[in-house]
Amino acid sequence: IYHSKAVGEPPFMLAISVWCAIKDAIASLADYKVDPDLPAPATPEKVLMAINAIQNAGGEQ
Repeated sequence: IYHSKAVGEPPFMLAISVWCAIKDAIASLADYKVDPDLPAPATPEKVLMAINAIQNAGGEQ
């Protein structure tokens, strides 16, 4: 397989799309007025922390 044109980008882009979808779902909790702080990897604990931060911020931002 010396001249294979396969690259590792498609799995990387798929993973980024999932992270962006989760971040977008969290932002929807505040009507997209706040950009949530969601580090990668988005573990369940980090997702919950981002949700709590959005809910605690309320109308402050």
